Amino acid sequence: MTGSAALFGLVCDLHHNDMLVYNQSVITSEIIDNVCGVVGLWSPNSVAAPGVTAAMARSLAHRGPDDYGLMSLDDSRLELGHRRLSILDLSPLGHQPMVSADGRYCVVYNGEIYNFRELRRQLQGCGHAFRSDSDTEVLLAAFVEWGLACIDRFRGMFAFAIWDSATRELHLCRDRFGVKPLFYSLSRGSLAFGSEIRALHVAGDTGNDVSPFAVAEYIQYGYTSAPRSIFAAVRSVLPGTVVTFRQDLVPHETRYWGLNDLFVGSDALRLRVELSALSDSALLDYVEASLAEAFRYRMVADVPVGIFLSGGIDSSLLTAVLARQSTTRLRTFTIGYGGSEFDETPYARMVATHLGTEHTEFIVSPSEMLGLFERTREASDEPIGDSSLIPTTMVCQLARQQVKVALSADGADELFGGYARYDICGSHVRRLGTLKGAFQWLGAELLDRLPASVIAAGYTALLQRGQRYAGISDKVRKFVRMSRAHSPFDAYEAAISEWDPSALTRFGVPTSDVHREALSVFNEGSIHDFADRCMRFDAARYLPGDLLTKVDRASMAASLEAREPFLDHELARIAAALPSKWKIRGGQNKYVLRRLLDRHFAPGAFDRPKHGFSAPVGEWLKGPLRELLREELSASRVKQFGLLDPIAVERSVHGFLGGSGEASAAGIWILLQLQRWAGRWLNSGASDAMSASAAPRMVAE
Repeated sequence: MTGSAALFGLVCDLHHNDMLVYNQSVITSEIIDNVCGVVGLWSPNSVAAPGVTAAMARSLAHRGPDDYGLMSLDDSRLELGHRRLSILDLSPLGHQPMVSADGRYCVVYNGEIYNFRELRRQLQGCGHAFRSDSDTEVLLAAFVEWGLACIDRFRGMFAFAIWDSATRELHLCRDRFGVKPLFYSLSRGSLAFGSEIRALHVAGDTGNDVSPFAVAEYIQYGYTSAPRSIFAAVRSVLPGTVVTFRQDLVPHETRYWGLNDLFVGSDALRLRVELSALSDSALLDYVEASLAEAFRYRMVADVPVGIFLSGGIDSSLLTAVLARQSTTRLRTFTIGYGGSEFDETPYARMVATHLGTEHTEFIVSPSEMLGLFERTREASDEPIGDSSLIPTTMVCQLARQQVKVALSADGADELFGGYARYDICGSHVRRLGTLKGAFQWLGAELLDRLPASVIAAGYTALLQRGQRYAGISDKVRKFVRMSRAHSPFDAYEAAISEWDPSALTRFGVPTSDVHREALSVFNEGSIHDFADRCMRFDAARYLPGDLLTKVDRASMAASLEAREPFLDHELARIAAALPSKWKIRGGQNKYVLRRLLDRHFAPGAFDRPKHGFSAPVGEWLKGPLRELLREELSASRVKQFGLLDPIAVERSVHGFLGGSGEASAAGIWILLQLQRWAGRWLNSGASDAMSASAAPRMVAE
C-alpha cells in the first residue's frame, strides 16, 4: 500500500429469510400528530389559568395516542396532564394522572421501571395491595413506603412529576442517563413543565429569547447540554436528578446518581479488582450474563417488541443475545441508502439471516429523504445537529407499522469504548512532547495540504483492501486539528467538534465559556485513564444531549417507545469497571463485545468501520438539498434571526459547495438545522403560543 494510503488508514478510524421490503408509501405517511407525555402547571398563589394545561397536553398527543388524562389539585392551583402510549397493563387501570392508595401522592409519569414486579413483591410484603399490573402504581406505592429514596431502587428509564400533598412539594425527576426528557420554565409566578419544549411553547413560557451559550455549544458540538436549553427561559432537568419546588418556586436540585459513581469510590474499585481477577473466559461469561439480564428486562411488555438493527457490533450483539433466550421470533428493522458508502443493509441482512429474525428493511430514495427532512423540523423543538435524525425517524416509522416498542443499542459506545477517537486521541496524548508526536504533527500538516485528487487516490487504495470509510474528508479534517492540540482535552475537543475556534469566532459565537465548562466536565472525578475520561464526558454530554434526544424525538413522532438496553445502570457499573484492555486492544474498540460476538458469528465478521444509522449528509447537501441550503443559509435569511454572522455563514456555504474551505458536511448541516429551527420555533412558531412573543434575540442567562 502507498504511503499516502497508509496515513489514511490511521485517520479513517476517527469518528434472506422472510425479508419484508417496504415501498415508499409506507414511510411517507404523515408523522402521527395526535410514548407517553407529561405536562403540568402550578401557580402556588393563584388558580391555574383555565385551558392551558389541556392545550399543553394536546401538543404532546404524538407521545401518547392511546389515552389522555387531566387532574386539578391543590385547590385548583396545580394541574397535571398526561398522554399515554399503552405498553404495560392496557386496561383503564393504568390511567394517569394516578393517585396513591393513601391519597398523599399524585404522579404523571413517562417511562418504564423494568424491575417493577420485584418491587411490587417487596411492597406487598410491606402490606401494600395493587389493583393493576401497571408500573405507575408500583412507583406510587414505593413513594408511600420509602419516599424520594425509592428512586435508587428503580431500574429503568423515566421522567415524572410527583405531587406531595402533605408537604405541598412538586418533584420533577429524570432517570440516570437522561433517556427520557423533562423541561420546565418559571414565568409570571407559575411553574410549567413538560416532556417537550413545545408544551411550554404552547403555554407561552418559552418566549423568543435564545441562550447565546446554548447556541455556541450547539454550533461547536451539534447539541445543547442540560440543564440549559436553546431557550433562555427553559431549563432541562439533569439526568440522575430530582428538582423540588415549594411554594416559593425556587428550584432545589438533588443528585441521586452520577456518572462518577461508575468510575470512582469504594464500590467501583471493588468491582474493578473483582473483574481483573477473572480469567478471560470467566470475564466473558460474566459480561454476557449481565448483558442478557439487562436486555431481558427491556423485553417486558404487553405488546410486540422490535429491534433496530444496523448490522454493527452493538445491535448485532443485542439481537444475538435476545435470539438465544427468546421463545418467539425476533423482529428487526433497518434503513439503507442503496449504493451510498453509508449503506449497511447487507450487514444487517446477514445478521438477520444468521439469527433467523423476521427482518424488515427500507432503502431510502432522495424523494423520501426530502419529504421526511421537511417533517423532522416539526419534531425538533430544539435544533438537532445530528443528521441521523432522518434515518432514525424513518426506522421508527418503519418499526411502528408492526410494533409499539423497539430496542436501540445507544449507549454501548460510551460504556464499552466504542468510538475509535478514544484510542486515536489517546495515542496522540501519549505522544505529546515526543519525537513520534512531532512526526505525527508533520504528517497531519502534509495531509492538510494534499489536493483532493490525492485524497481520492488514498481512499481508493483503502477500498481495494476491503475497507470502507464513510465521510473521509471530515475525518481528515478532525485528525489534522487533533494533531495540532497541546493538551488532552484540546485533542479530544478537536475530535468531537465540527468547527474550529476561528470559524466560531467569525460566526460571532462566543466559545470561551463553552470550552471552560466542557473542560471542567472532562476533568471531573479524577479519572486517570484517558479513554475512561472521554467515555465519561460523552456519557455526560453527547449521549443525553444528542443521541438520546434524537431517538426520543424520532420515536415519539411515530408514537413508538424506544428502549436502550445498554443503559441499564447495573450493566454500566460493570462496563466502567472493565480493565482498559477489554475496551480497547490492538487498535480494536469494544474489544469485549467483539469477543462475545465471536460466540454467535464467525470470528472477525465485524472487523469493519463503524457507521450505525449514519446519513450521507454530504451527498444530500450537494445534491437534492443544494438549493434549499443556499436559500436557508443566505445572508439575508440568516440576518433575519440574528443568531450568527450572515456573511461568514454564506461564505462557509459557498466554500463547502465549491469543494474548498474548512466547512465539513456535518458542520454545514448543523448551521442549516439551527436556521430551520429558528424559522419554525421563533418567528413563525410564535403563532402557536397562547401569548404574544417579541422578536427573537440573544440574551444572557
